[in-house]
Amino acid sequence: MRLAVWDPDEPFRRWRDALMQHAKEIGLAIDVIDAPSDPDAQAEFALVWRPDPDWLAGQMGLRAVFNLGAGVDAIAPALHRLHPGVPLIRLEDAGMGRQMADYVAEGVLHAYRRMTDYAAQQAKARWEPLPLPPRASFSVGFLGLGQMGAAAARRVAAMDFPILACSRSGQSRFAAELGCAIYALDRLDEFLAQTRVLVVLLPLTADTRGLLDYAVLSRLPQGAHLINASRGAVIDQADLLDLLHGGHLASALLDVFATEPLPAADALWSHPRVRVTPHVAAQTLVGPSAAQVMRKIAAIERGEKPGGVVDMRLGY
Repeated sequence: MRLAVWDPDEPFRRWRDALMQHAKEIGLAIDVIDAPSDPDAQAEFALVWRPDPDWLAGQMGLRAVFNLGAGVDAIAPALHRLHPGVPLIRLEDAGMGRQMADYVAEGVLHAYRRMTDYAAQQAKARWEPLPLPPRASFSVGFLGLGQMGAAAARRVAAMDFPILACSRSGQSRFAAELGCAIYALDRLDEFLAQTRVLVVLLPLTADTRGLLDYAVLSRLPQGAHLINASRGAVIDQADLLDLLHGGHLASALLDVFATEPLPAADALWSHPRVRVTPHVAAQTLVGPSAAQVMRKIAAIERGEKPGGVVDMRLGY
């Protein structure tokens, strides 16, 4: 069987070596090819990141496409060229959960310990200890409770912060494990009113694009904090800046943006209550990702349905 790799961000040899190693470990005979270098070659499986739509349309014998990353919006422009019946399969954690938990935990502690305020005091050479709220009152709300959200929520809960969650349906298999209340999106206002730190981990879909605008974010308590490690287009960045300028929001930790890289002239770079990171909260790791892809191909070969199959109607 043949697996085609289309990833402009990672050297092909790294994917080839990792995939071949894990295929050998589980007894799969597979040929791994570099799709951009040999676009006419046909494959049964494809591992992709931002693939060329014409190349995808030309793959006539695909049995499955694996999307690099937890979100599938990067392949969205090419999805209309994917032949009907070919499943799109996303990565499930593959080492990204721990990274996300680290990122969110740092953001929550930074907010709770008032580090942004201390940075402002340092700029003025001002020595003044600041009071902290009771930890039990510093609720962390997770907007999105999938694999990444659950990994981060476990870490935050282990630090003794109260947690709550909100998802499209108001259901998540992780909510019972975490022992947290979970709200559906039609109760978003109620969820936001109780949230001191909002952690955004939603997929980007037609329903979530621009969801967090001025009116919605205003429903957070005065002095709330925002962490966005999902997709930039979920938030109206101009409205976010207005809420930071006006003092309704105390700080924002942003890893994702509507335009990436974030333009040098963007006001988010210089805002004193914003921290910017370059989409690094949970990076795709070649080794764990290759191992997961090989396990899923093995499941398909056995006639089983692998985990992570994307519901095309929902976009995740």
